[in-house]
Amino acid sequence: MSKNIQILYTGQAIEKGIEENIPRNLAIDTIPFIETALSTDLNTLEELHNLERENAFIVVTSQISVSWLKKNIKSVPNWSIACMKGQTQKALVELGWEALIQYTDTNSLEIAKKIALNTPKSTTINFVGSNQRLANLPDYLKKEGYQVKELIAYTTTEKYQEIEKQYDAIIFLSPSAVNSFFEHYSIGEQVALFAIGQTTADAVSKKTRNKIIISNGNSQLELFNTIINHYQSL
Repeated sequence: MSKNIQILYTGQAIEKGIEENIPRNLAIDTIPFIETALSTDLNTLEELHNLERENAFIVVTSQISVSWLKKNIKSVPNWSIACMKGQTQKALVELGWEALIQYTDTNSLEIAKKIALNTPKSTTINFVGSNQRLANLPDYLKKEGYQVKELIAYTTTEKYQEIEKQYDAIIFLSPSAVNSFFEHYSIGEQVALFAIGQTTADAVSKKTRNKIIISNGNSQLELFNTIINHYQSL
């Protein structure tokens, strides 16, 4: 890895402690292609506080949703939770809610399958997510006969960015960022693409035929370890 590799990171920020371990030859520009804002909608907050008093079943698929829950719930609820592995699960553990987690997976559709296999159809599934969430999890559960209620914890909006540099690689952390980037840009077949988890990789595969390298896990640390190992092996 003798030459500098120019990499575009389309996420909002690289987690603390990761950048210091990135080799100098990997020159990473952080240019976010989405913006997120936690919901302050009064009706949604009222729904949440009603759930706080119930033995509810909750599905959480993003770390941002956990941030919203943390902001608006001050004590540990009596919930059963299904969540994504990686950053989402880590955030729930840090919140002190580890004992509430019943099902996890790196793929949201696999979470839905686990729920359907182990949860009575009479259970209402409360899906806490974004206004731009993928439909595969709630759609699967609805087809299986569950009532699915959605709470919009945060809004995700696309953000146009002016890019003039040619990049050797691009990193994607979410389907929303994938859609935002490819709405304005195309890439050469030589550009390496990295995705955090299968869900994001699936979104990338719909936009390009370039090879996609998927992280071994669903955390930023595992993603960057995958990137570093890829270039060190060349």
